[in-house]
Amino acid sequence: MVIRTCIGMIACFLLCGAGNAQLNYKLHSIFIYKFTQYIEWPDKTSGGDFVIGVLGNSPIQPELNALAAAKKVGTRPIVIKKIQAGDDVSACHILFVASDQNSSLSGISSKTSGKPLLIISEMVNGAKQGASINLIMVDEKMKFEMNKKILERQGLKVSTDLVKLAIQVE
Repeated sequence: MVIRTCIGMIACFLLCGAGNAQLNYKLHSIFIYKFTQYIEWPDKTSGGDFVIGVLGNSPIQPELNALAAAKKVGTRPIVIKKIQAGDDVSACHILFVASDQNSSLSGISSKTSGKPLLIISEMVNGAKQGASINLIMVDEKMKFEMNKKILERQGLKVSTDLVKLAIQVE
């Protein structure tokens, strides 16, 4: 099972060209879903819906909505929430910070320190500025940066298989 999932992630990396923006956000949503299979949240957050928040305006919202209608995280339904600046994100398991909210990233990261929240961004140096994972394009392929220190600070356990696929930053 792990090998098949790894092969799926590797195929995404190899096939994810620059293409059009809508395709990229479909791939963003697939990456986000795949991350749920490689990251473990604390037991205290394991009940109810699995909540993915989207902070800012992003074409990813409809893609995540389509994904949530078709997939689950384990046995848990996925709920996508539109988040505004200043909203409480404590009910979220994942927070996607859209590019129009990049200036908010370090503040969000410091406010949620120690809380089991996976922060995903899509900006230059996002993983250095407070995101746990930052989606980037490298040589016209989608890849991701990972900041393990932030993941550990948030109390999230990450699979070594995912760590091996990531570009590590501190």
